[in-house]
Parts: sequence; structure tokens; C-alpha cells
Amino acid sequence: MAKHVFLSFVEEDLQSVRLFRGQAQNKNSSLAFDDYSVKVPYNSTNAEYIRSQITAKIRAASATIVIIGATTSSSTWVKWEIEKSDALGNKLIGVKLSTAGATPAALTAAGATIIGWDIPKIVAELG
Repeated sequence: MAKHVFLSFVEEDLQSVRLFRGQAQNKNSSLAFDDYSVKVPYNSTNAEYIRSQITAKIRAASATIVIIGATTSSSTWVKWEIEKSDALGNKLIGVKLSTAGATPAALTAAGATIIGWDIPKIVAELG
């Protein structure tokens, strides 16, 4: 059964996120989830509107996977998505890229599991 997952990431890691999504759809992979991340940027500078749209996507998911790259820990949007996911009761998992920098403090504060890009481990963590 597919898991409902929100993917949180910074724009700089979009290529890696696309690869991650592709692996999730690969029939030979044991990772299967419904991706609720934002795929098309919201055409707005209204932060409250953007937050409300992202909140709906986080609420539709039961888990949030944060893709951790070199600059993820400095993103205020990723921090907000982690905190919102935690407040809504989503399971939080950090997945470190080979280029990973520091783990976002909000992930550590939420007690999230942090793992490398290892599909069997990600599947096990999603339960």
C-alpha cells in the first residue's frame, strides 16, 4: 500500500528530488508513495496564501521526507514545513544526499529519523 508523503526540499536539490520521485515510481523499487509535494511554484508573493496551500498538502500526507542537501538547513521554508508537519502529527524522516550539509535544527528538535539515501531503510522507516 502506498504511503502519503510530503517531500520538503530546497530548489537547488530539485534534480535529486526528481531522481527520488523516479525511484519511487520504478516498478523494481520497493518504495511506493503518493507524493504530495509542491511540483509547480505558487504564482504568489503572499506568504500566507503559500502557507495555506502547502498546509493542505502536508495535511493530506501521513509522513514528511526532508531531502537534506548542502543548503537545506538554512531554508526558512523547509524549517516551516518541518514544524508544520510535526504540528500536524506527520512522521518526519530526513534523507541525506551525498552533498548534505548540516541537518536542519527543526528536524533534530522534532526527533526525526535521519538516514542516507537507502531505499530499503526509507521503506522501513515509512512503515
